[in-house]
Amino acid sequence: MALQTLWIATWLRDVAGYSPAEVARGLLAVNVAMILGYLGFGRAADAWQRRGRNTVSLLVGGVALSSLSLALLVLGVKLLVLWLIFVGAGTSVVLAYSILSRRLPKAMAGRANTAINVFGFVGMFSGQWGIGLVLDLWPPSASGYAAAAYPWALGMTWAVQLAGLAWLWSGRALLHGNSRATVAA
Repeated sequence: MALQTLWIATWLRDVAGYSPAEVARGLLAVNVAMILGYLGFGRAADAWQRRGRNTVSLLVGGVALSSLSLALLVLGVKLLVLWLIFVGAGTSVVLAYSILSRRLPKAMAGRANTAINVFGFVGMFSGQWGIGLVLDLWPPSASGYAAAAYPWALGMTWAVQLAGLAWLWSGRALLHGNSRATVAA
């Protein structure tokens, strides 16, 4: 969300060289990808649940695909489709709410969801601020931020995302448990 709400537009302008109208169309496409991501992951999670499959794999797969697209952007690939994948696949994190709600005692589910919200907002605003700090380390270009700064700022974001994915992967056994007793144990 830190990138989507603040920094994709400046990347499109400063790195990809988009005009203001192209930036607006790019952001529209990014937001359509977000909506489709939420719908797609929600439908897929429902289908997986009906088949008795665990949705943790959907969450991990979405974050991994999002991380891969961000890595390609860090490496200098200038394709809008990578932002669409990044945002669309990143919506898989919404599955954390239902995963935790199903695995925790009912009295704890609301607290867990609130904790997700707190971490999400703190992460989003910290990410926005941190990206801005990194971008400000380079002298500005005529159009905005220096294009050379973006790989560093996005790389920092990618490293944080990769660390979160590794942490999630390390706890997958706990999340794959089928009963509330798994968490209580």
